[in-house]
Amino acid sequence: MSKITGRPKKAVTRDKNIGFFVTNDEYFIIQQKAAMAGVTISEYMRQAAIYGAVKTRWTPEEREIFKKMVGMSNDINQLVVIARQQGVLSAMLYFERNRQQIDDMIKRMSDAK
Repeated sequence: MSKITGRPKKAVTRDKNIGFFVTNDEYFIIQQKAAMAGVTISEYMRQAAIYGAVKTRWTPEEREIFKKMVGMSNDINQLVVIARQQGVLSAMLYFERNRQQIDDMIKRMSDAK
């Protein structure tokens, strides 16, 4: 007889159920806020109860900004290489050209939250 296989047990199981009644209007509001946050109603209520706030998922625009910032961090790494090889002045000139883009990206990411 072979061992029965299946999904492995979860590390953390949620075995308690907390239920409460809401009006139709309250349910609609909770449902809309959960949808805006990009999470399920259960996850929304869990985060609201534990943390007092719900962390929203990144929008596709925010993910794109993050990817651009990663690319810029690679460029900054190249600045270090240039600074070591050619001196700080040429690295500083290169950085000044890209500084405004970096500042704009950081501002957009901080304003989004």
